[in-house]
Amino acid sequence: MTMGYRRPHRTGVAVAATALVIAAGAAVTSGLALVRPIAPAQHTVNVVAPPPAAHSSSETQAAKATACAAWDRAARSTALASKSSAEALEQSWTSPKSLAALATEKRTGVAAVSYLRTQLSDATPASTAIPLHEWMSANIDMLHALNMRHWDDADRQLKRGNDLTDVLTSECGLR
Repeated sequence: MTMGYRRPHRTGVAVAATALVIAAGAAVTSGLALVRPIAPAQHTVNVVAPPPAAHSSSETQAAKATACAAWDRAARSTALASKSSAEALEQSWTSPKSLAALATEKRTGVAAVSYLRTQLSDATPASTAIPLHEWMSANIDMLHALNMRHWDDADRQLKRGNDLTDVLTSECGLR
């Protein structure tokens, strides 16, 4: 038996030739992409911030009254809790009563700040909102210092909050 010469199939050659042409085209396209600089996209969208919300004077006054009343309640509750805590801590730092009073002071402070945040609105004037946010920040910082047992920092934050109390009392026309 003689082995005959076998010719490759025409379809196999056609597929191989097509693959070679596609690969060559991809190489040429890649080369052109690397050589030619790409023009940056044109900026076509201009985003304009919406105008600030305009509130009527009655809305502003109502928002200020709401914020001031909420702050008065929050400040009184935190002051009462702080006073109770201080009285309990004078007796002993480790008694169950003093630890409970300190925990109550912290819970009251967190609740007061949370409540006050819900009572502020966009219509609250900046002259009221800015000191209120600073007062809340001072209370949060004081609570953190108490948790970390950084007594000097807690005293500084308490003084900061008390200074803001004077500002807010004047701003809100209280007492």
